[in-house]
Amino acid sequence: MIRQRRPLVGLLIACCLVAGCSADDGGETAATTTTASASTSTTAGETSSTAATTTTAGFSGTVIEVRVTGDEVETASRRVRVDRGKQVRIRVQADRAEEVHVHGYDLSADVAPGKPAVIDFTADAAGVFEVELEQAKLQLFELQVQ
Repeated sequence: MIRQRRPLVGLLIACCLVAGCSADDGGETAATTTTASASTSTTAGETSSTAATTTTAGFSGTVIEVRVTGDEVETASRRVRVDRGKQVRIRVQADRAEEVHVHGYDLSADVAPGKPAVIDFTADAAGVFEVELEQAKLQLFELQVQ
């Protein structure tokens, strides 16, 4: 019976997050806003997106989420544009232990199954920066700061 309840609990939590609900936590509330992006085509046939600002449990900025299964990368866009000076959170889930690395900013975090990597920073350097799984040399996306 416990196994049957877990999907229901997960569904209820997901519904609350989408609806903006929160549990009674003594007056503290966790705000969650769905990330939206607008995709555009580039001349090389690639897509890029301008990530929307979001607020998630005290974080206000651009959230970029990536999931890696094998050598397959799931993300909203292969190039994400953010405005210079904005807060950025990169959250990566992977099916293996690895290091997520943001080139140019020289930021990294470990990821493992069930333990996502989270990298928070201020996008204060303009340019295009590769974000990859370091040892596998697997590009996750490009971060364009303008």
